[in-house]
Parts: sequence; structure tokens; C-alpha cells
Amino acid sequence: MELVFQERCRSVWPPFNPSAARGKNGIVTKSYLHLETRRLSTRTRGGEYMKHHIKSAFVVCCAAIISLLSSRADTIQVQVGANGLKFTPQDVTIHVGDTVQWTWAASGHSSTSGTPGNPDGLWDSGIQNSGFVFSVTFTTEGTFPYFCTPHGLCCGMVGSVTVTEATDTVQITRAQYTTSTSQLTVQATDTSDTATLTVSVTRTGEILGTMMNRGGGNYTARFTGIANPRSITVTSNLGGSDSARVRAR
Repeated sequence: MELVFQERCRSVWPPFNPSAARGKNGIVTKSYLHLETRRLSTRTRGGEYMKHHIKSAFVVCCAAIISLLSSRADTIQVQVGANGLKFTPQDVTIHVGDTVQWTWAASGHSSTSGTPGNPDGLWDSGIQNSGFVFSVTFTTEGTFPYFCTPHGLCCGMVGSVTVTEATDTVQITRAQYTTSTSQLTVQATDTSDTATLTVSVTRTGEILGTMMNRGGGNYTARFTGIANPRSITVTSNLGGSDSARVRAR
């Protein structure tokens, strides 16, 4: 009996391998989460029966992986080359299960794990142009440096991702933008009453400011004179985070 598997993932990464789905050192690239079924054939008697069950098992396996990784995950945005030869923000802190998404604002850059001249092979977007989007999901704690291949060594275009296990849970209870006054009002709760909560623009990662601790796990913030961010992320120094759409009035 000869089995020929041709299920592939839609990306620049290699074909899907269930045993390697979590990637190196607990890092999962986006390539393993977007599946494109091409063909699965079986050269044996009763081939249709075998084909159906192998394909079903493969899809169930992938669904389980996606469910596990997305159960409480957030996506943190990083702009590539938006403000010259730099990543914005340069250093991000996330918690286990979160995804970092790089969006190219300029051409001729890469997001490559490791240090300039010493890539460690955990991920590499390749050199891409404006508009390209690349994502990596982190499933283990640690600090992961990365750099731009053309500009890391010569120009210091580097960044880092610090991954921690969350010890608290954040929930945004209000995110409202008042158009007439250009004011954003944010309210959130945290299972910790000693956390420091920071508000940022989800799409760009721009930090708007720190929330005021009202006690009892309640936090508030008001930001005036800003454009409607559409979506915000509240991040705790203890690892918890939450994102929500902004309601305008």
C-alpha cells in the first residue's frame, strides 16, 4: 500500500507536518494555521474509504491545534519600517499563546529571528515589500530577539518579543469614542488590583497611555485630542491582555 499525501499549507513555509506543528521552541508560524486542501490520494484497494478517513483525521488534528492556540490569544501589531529603519514598537511583551503580526510599511525589510549576522532559524519572513503581513504565534515563555536582514547589522534595525505566562485576566468593559470632543474613554477590570494597565492602538501598537487604578480591580482612562483608533488593546504588566472594538458616538 502506498499513500501519497499532498495536503499543503498556504504560505512560503514547507508543507504541513503535524508532528512539527508547534514549530521550534514552541513557536508556530502562520503557515501552519491556514490550510489549503490540494489533494489526498491513496493507492490501494478500497482507496476511497482510506482517503476519506485519513483526510478527516488530518482536518480534526488541525482544528484541535487551532482551537488550542486561539482559546485566549491576542494579536500584537508591529510596523516594519514605518518610522525609518526600525520596528514599531521595537520591543513587545506578550503572553503564551499570543501572536505577533508584522506589517510592512516600507519595502526591503525582513523579520528574522536571532541577532544580526546570527539567525537562529526560529522564523524568517524573507525580505518583503510594503503591504506584506507576517505572523508568528508564541507558545513558550522566553525572550526572542529578531532583526532585519539587510539593516540589522549596519543600522541597528532590531527588535524583541518577550513571552510570559499571564498571571491575571484583563477584560475591557467600555471603549467609547466621542467624536465631538475627540475623546476616548476606556474602562477595564483585572483579576489583580495591583496591575499596571496600558492602552494601545490594536492596529499599530501605538501606546496611548496608562490606565488609572480605581481599586478593587477596576481601571479607567480618558484620552483627548486623538483620532478614533477603531480598536484598542489593554495590556497588563502581569501578562494579561484584552482587545475590543471602539464604539463611536
